[in-house]
Amino acid sequence: MVGKKADKKSKAKITDEEEAEVFKQVREVQDRLEELNFQADQIKMNIRRCDMEGQRSNLTLKELEPLTDDTKMYRQVGKMFLLQPKPDLENHLRGTAALKNVESKQLQTALQKLGEQAASEANSLKELIGEDKMKQTFPNLQK
Repeated sequence: MVGKKADKKSKAKITDEEEAEVFKQVREVQDRLEELNFQADQIKMNIRRCDMEGQRSNLTLKELEPLTDDTKMYRQVGKMFLLQPKPDLENHLRGTAALKNVESKQLQTALQKLGEQAASEANSLKELIGEDKMKQTFPNLQK
């Protein structure tokens, strides 16, 4: 009888150690998910910034269309303004709009990759804690 009690205690101790290890792994996965969410939020802000700058360039370009080519125009460079011919300014604005459009698409691709990484981390979390416990812990989580 004494041997059986000792076996039960050692089995319980192993399960406690295993549970602590699983908890540690769950915490690591949760930390990685939080980091991915933070990175995704930053990328979303950068996408929004690029879209705004591209739109600003396009709107400024539309405002320049009715003006004659001999109109004095200035382009801001840092804290100063430089006199620029209208065609040069239009080329600069078109280039800025195109650059921001490309940059925005690259950021959207990066955001999609982060989403895939987050899905992978969520699947590993599901494997660690089990599907039933995952549903209990996160009832709003969809497949």
